[in-house]
Amino acid sequence: MAEYVYGIIDADGTPPPGEGIGGAPVRTIGGDGAAALVSDIPSQELMLDRGAMLTHARVLESALADGTVLPMRFGVIMEGEEVRTRLLGTHRDQLCAQLEQLAGKVELNVRVLYEEESLMRELVDAHPDIAALRARVRGRSEDATYYERIQLGERVADALERRRAADADALLEELSPVSLAVELGAPSHERVVLHASFLVARDGVAAFDDALERQAEARAGHMRFKCVGPLPPHSFVDLGQAV
Repeated sequence: MAEYVYGIIDADGTPPPGEGIGGAPVRTIGGDGAAALVSDIPSQELMLDRGAMLTHARVLESALADGTVLPMRFGVIMEGEEVRTRLLGTHRDQLCAQLEQLAGKVELNVRVLYEEESLMRELVDAHPDIAALRARVRGRSEDATYYERIQLGERVADALERRRAADADALLEELSPVSLAVELGAPSHERVVLHASFLVARDGVAAFDDALERQAEARAGHMRFKCVGPLPPHSFVDLGQAV
């Protein structure tokens, strides 16, 4: 039978309660040192929609509450025998090594954005050339100031990039001592200061939260902070060859 595969847990781990994708119960397929969290796929066509994605996340977060879990990417479907032989058999050493490496660790996702109004004001205050160009084009037609506006845009973009790099480095310097590893994501737009995933010991989450709160308080009115987690360590698991 085809199985939907959520992730990998220790061989003696138990599946989380509740239904999986398609309504089937979540169960384990055991192996030597590791087990796969799976649920049977119904005979009808499986819809991998937003609801299925939420179920995938819920199963993994429930498993994380009971122990270490190596999350699979969303949408992995394998035959039951393939789970036993190719996933748990062929890749046993890799899976066991990562379970050991990530035991007692969770992921926290941090996103920091500039407050738009204060950002522009601070850039203008810090760069007299930008302030002068901005004053020069204000109140004049776009046609008459076409090249000056291009120059202004380029200077703002350059100043913002340098400011963002410095601010991101400062945040990482404060947060790195309370984390074990970090994976940086690409900023999705110009106001994103930092988009990063931190690997943190379970018993170190409170210390990380305190450090992040101190940074948020110090930068109130200038930056907005959001932290999601604890989560399964998606950003720190490498199962690319196993699926």
